[in-house]
Amino acid sequence: EPDPSADEVPWPIPDDPSEDEDGLPRRGYTDSASGKLSRRAEQVAARGNDVRAAILHTKAATLAPAEHKENERAKARSALKQLTQRLQKALFIRKGESELWAEALTPLLRRASRGFWSPEARLLFDLQKVCVDHEREVYRLDTLGWLFSFGKKPLRHSLPHLREVTTSNHLRSAARRMPHVALSRDDRARLELLLRPAVRHAEHALREQFRPWIDSTLESTWVRPHNLPERVAYRKLVEELLDQIVARGFLTLGDFRDAASRSNLKMNDLKVRREFIDGDRLLNADRALAESLDGVHRKGEVYLRTLQRFSALAFGTRTGRFLTLFAALPFGGAFVALIGVQELNELVVSRLTGLHSQIDTFGNVIMLGMLALAAINVRRFRSEFLSVLRSMARLFHTVFVALPGWILRNPVLLRIITSPLFKALWQLAGKPFLLAFAAWQMVHFLGRGATETRGVSLVVFVASCFVLNTKAGRRVEEFVSEGIIEAWRELAGNLIPGLFRAVMEVFERFLEWVEKVIYAVDEWLRFREGQSRVALVGKAAMGLVWGVVAYLVRIYVNLLIEPQVNPIKHFPVVTVSHKVMLPFIGHLTGVAEGVLIPFFGTWAGKGLAWANVLLLPGFFGFLVWELKSNWRLYEANRAASLEQIVVGSHGENVVRLLRPGFHSGTLPKLFAKLRRAESTPGRDKAVVKRRAALHHVEESFRRFVERDVIALLHESRTLGDASIHAGSIHLATNSIRIDLVSEGDDQPPVRIEYVEQQGVLTASITQVGWMTRLNPEARHTLVDALVGLYKMSGIQSVIQPDGEGRRAVDLDGVAVNWTTWVEAWAGEISGDRPAKSGSSFQSFGGFDDNRVERNPVFLPVQGSSPSHIKT
Repeated sequence: EPDPSADEVPWPIPDDPSEDEDGLPRRGYTDSASGKLSRRAEQVAARGNDVRAAILHTKAATLAPAEHKENERAKARSALKQLTQRLQKALFIRKGESELWAEALTPLLRRASRGFWSPEARLLFDLQKVCVDHEREVYRLDTLGWLFSFGKKPLRHSLPHLREVTTSNHLRSAARRMPHVALSRDDRARLELLLRPAVRHAEHALREQFRPWIDSTLESTWVRPHNLPERVAYRKLVEELLDQIVARGFLTLGDFRDAASRSNLKMNDLKVRREFIDGDRLLNADRALAESLDGVHRKGEVYLRTLQRFSALAFGTRTGRFLTLFAALPFGGAFVALIGVQELNELVVSRLTGLHSQIDTFGNVIMLGMLALAAINVRRFRSEFLSVLRSMARLFHTVFVALPGWILRNPVLLRIITSPLFKALWQLAGKPFLLAFAAWQMVHFLGRGATETRGVSLVVFVASCFVLNTKAGRRVEEFVSEGIIEAWRELAGNLIPGLFRAVMEVFERFLEWVEKVIYAVDEWLRFREGQSRVALVGKAAMGLVWGVVAYLVRIYVNLLIEPQVNPIKHFPVVTVSHKVMLPFIGHLTGVAEGVLIPFFGTWAGKGLAWANVLLLPGFFGFLVWELKSNWRLYEANRAASLEQIVVGSHGENVVRLLRPGFHSGTLPKLFAKLRRAESTPGRDKAVVKRRAALHHVEESFRRFVERDVIALLHESRTLGDASIHAGSIHLATNSIRIDLVSEGDDQPPVRIEYVEQQGVLTASITQVGWMTRLNPEARHTLVDALVGLYKMSGIQSVIQPDGEGRRAVDLDGVAVNWTTWVEAWAGEISGDRPAKSGSSFQSFGGFDDNRVERNPVFLPVQGSSPSHIKT
């Protein structure tokens, strides 16, 4: 049944001969049916299910005679009021607000009583779950530990940290349902005015509760920061773990490992004798988090911990890095790459041309491996090699793009091309000839005879002459040519990298969905205070079975199935694994059958054995993609300079948020969807959804600026007292504007604007604000922070004043060295910066104290001290 429009008044409904006064179809139910519903509602209310009671009383009011309708409605409102009183205790709502909650939730009852598990009913039940988890203690059932200890260990383990997590999860779930519920604008605004602050308060309470636990755990097990950028990175790591808990309700070893690999706080080399056996810092932190955040952090599975233990030998020791960089990566990568090229050659080239060539020979592997070895380990060779590639690209562009363009711009040729005679000949004969020639080539390729080839070409030529010179044909031609040009642009610039990101995101979401389903079942199997002994025994038994099922699901999905299905992981790593394993497949299948047949029988055992052997190569795809994150955990493998930071929730950086393209351009796509929704009547739900997505992007960008840049200023010697924070953020289709506000300063904020135009991301300060009141040293400190912000944002050009005008300073090819970044902040904190040095980063040019009040400026004077930027 379709939902009403957002402007529909949910209660009451005008009389209609085909409906009762509640707007529901007349079904001919008797008074006894409404009486049964009313009695059932009172029974469930006695058990604390106020939402179900309110829904049943609403249904009873629909079926009851006129004299009983108002009584049933009053009972429904009473049950809802009881729910809001419980919410008042769970969410620490002020007394006056509970009546506001009751009024805001009442319009949901009519729709919640219709259909099965409607969005309105699910929203109400989410709020009731908040009350239940607040009122009842939650326990984890350790059936295996209880059995193996012969009852000495307790079966139930309290989970004291889970209350804030479940409260936040249920409130966020209720907020996500808001775009889907059928409410009038006023009712929706009233409910959102109560629900949104409750969500923010619950998230804040969760962060305040868990931050000390995570901080104390990591302080004793994780890497200790030694400088200001590392201290900022440490705090950001803690906040990112809190983000995961807020977003999903749980943490895993993979979450911690990925956040640590992105962080600028790295691990030292592995101490082989002690840490390989006992576990390195990552594994120790994983164990400690599982103990301190019981029920929230799930200890890593055996295969993940084993992978980390052995990858530490390869990535966290000098010998391991030597073998990785000088043997495994160049020659192994060359072997896998050539196998992939060979597969493409057999699939495409050989089938089209009939020519077969062997590419993956031993000599080719050695040659390509030596080339990769030099490119990976010799900086000068890598630079020269990239220079040669760029020269070849420029030559290709000159021959196939620039030269034809220059020829076509020749005045004589232009005069000929634009003449009416040439246009007529091109339209009447030139275009049909090209189509006929293409048809001749295709028919000849298919192996047809000369007579048939000429016939098809002639038919195509005559038909093209007729079709292309009609009005409809010219329209089709224009449409197709524009489509081809646009498709080429997408293919050349966006399609391949965008398709890569899209495929990876689809499978990442699938894996995340699997984890959420497993977590939902785990949550349902937890025992809550007040449940019966039958529930305790049943959940303990089901939990024992479910633990095995969940573990197998994770192994098969993560290690075997997803890498096989994911085309990016499958090709060429899994393809190579299949080829390597092919000679041993019979032996492996026999071993698997010998293990499985005694347990599952002949046919089932053989089926499982073949399935496992065929899926086994997927493990190598999983292995390669996991190792790329493990490599970045160590200090010795750190990137030499500041890199772009992930900002969006789906792995977008600032460039991908703004730049349109295939699977990029989040902001322009969201604004386009918002405009379509706002221009279409009756799509208020879509408008709410798009605005919520834009708000999510805004909060993500705010966190990026505050955690990576403003956190540095808070601890600086010259700007720490200014209490700078991120103010308002304005999003547009191709720009992001953010205000940096200084607390206690009556001057306007410093306004920074990012703009994406023609594929170039530029930055500028459009309002100087309180920057004019800073002394030169403080301004230089702010400059250092902004330089880091621009490099981490992927800014390619900075707009700044030049005399009476403005000029663009190119940042492409300019790197901020990590060592220089650390030294700059160490000098600022200690006060050791030379008086005349100004900022540590000034090769971008052009800061003039005399012009700062007239122009938006951000950089120090060119040449005031030697530049530390490495290019």
